[in-house]
Amino acid sequence: MLIILFLVLAAAAFFAAQWSAGRYQTMMGKGSRVTSPTAHTGAEIARLFLDFEGRVDVAIVEHNSVVSDYYDRKRKRLFLRTEAAQGTTLTAWATALHEAAHAVQDTDPDGGHVKNRQTCIAFCRYLPMVAVLVLGTMMVVRMMPMKMALMALAGVFTMLTAWNAGTVSVEFAANRQLRAFLDRHLARHEQARERLDELLFSMALREGSDVLRSPRYFFLSALPGSGTSRPRK
Repeated sequence: MLIILFLVLAAAAFFAAQWSAGRYQTMMGKGSRVTSPTAHTGAEIARLFLDFEGRVDVAIVEHNSVVSDYYDRKRKRLFLRTEAAQGTTLTAWATALHEAAHAVQDTDPDGGHVKNRQTCIAFCRYLPMVAVLVLGTMMVVRMMPMKMALMALAGVFTMLTAWNAGTVSVEFAANRQLRAFLDRHLARHEQARERLDELLFSMALREGSDVLRSPRYFFLSALPGSGTSRPRK
């Protein structure tokens, strides 16, 4: 009976992650077909926002790899893929602006929530695959019964999904950092502002699907010899 409960919880967590991933992909696909309301690329609009907030110390770097489209707190750099940095669509804007907003959050005296969120993202990207490999090996060599291994794996998946849900408020808080800037910059583009808000909402939800992409992150960026996943400079 206990294993059924664990599997039901894991299934619910899986479908929640699938919904998050599906909504993100659908909304970003729609946004990629809509041209930005002003003549700025993603990198340019992010630069305007950062300057508006006084974060002139943050550099924007174009970087294409497994791990990109994120703000590096230690190096004060915003890394964007080419399609986000050079794109002139609402999707490019949403990606660049949402990640730039994390740079503004970095100045918040209560930065513990942001650090907790970043730790959660790292665990969601790598722990599921590690758990599969470790528990699978223990099951094969008969160090752990299959029932216990499945319960442990379901527990890991459910715990990560719950942690994700508990920290996703940080992502929505990042979007709120953009309000004053967008109210000013898009004062004459009400329709574009509404669409951009929808895309930013999807951006806030996207990390909920990281547990599903754990194999990609693990094999393409965590293993030795898997390539440079993050910029070194």
